[in-house]
Amino acid sequence: MSTSNSTSENSIGSIKKEHISGPHWEPPTIPNATTYWRCTSCQRESTCEQDLHRERFHAPSCEVHQ
Repeated sequence: MSTSNSTSENSIGSIKKEHISGPHWEPPTIPNATTYWRCTSCQRESTCEQDLHRERFHAPSCEVHQ
């Protein structure tokens, strides 16, 4: 059974690219520095860009939900 189209959470078309900034790089002085993306509306960050394309990732007050 395929679940790739089963929920709206998997649909990335509704999230505007204008709300996603990145990739950002942590300073090399930080142990295990990594790359991350940020929502410019609610400021939540993730090391996986696809997280920002899911409405459930964002804060309830984020513009993504409006």
